[in-house]
Amino acid sequence: MKNMYAVKCLYSYKFYDINHNLIEDVIPSWEERIILIKANSIEEVENKIDKYAKEYENSYINEDNQIVEIRLYEIIDIYALFDSNNRTNIEVYSNIFSAKEKDIKKVLNITYPLGD
Repeated sequence: MKNMYAVKCLYSYKFYDINHNLIEDVIPSWEERIILIKANSIEEVENKIDKYAKEYENSYINEDNQIVEIRLYEIIDIYALFDSNNRTNIEVYSNIFSAKEKDIKKVLNITYPLGD
């Protein structure tokens, strides 16, 4: 029986004008997502995660006529949850926040301190 694994992913939201120039005065947003993946091992999860995580990437035009690009920034963690017969690739957590890209590691360290 396959185990259920949770994978925490961090996505960046960047904003561009209609000519695809980065809008410098809009602070990028960030989204944390946890998706569930069924697999026989953590190695199998690692082989599947790029596909599942990248399926969420997207571009669209918002109400301010800005191009918003959502891109995978980093896989933060993978951990086993439980055995399950439920379907795979289920989002169980999402959190969108704003931070400058140069500050993201500091924000993550405050939110998820890893110790020394």
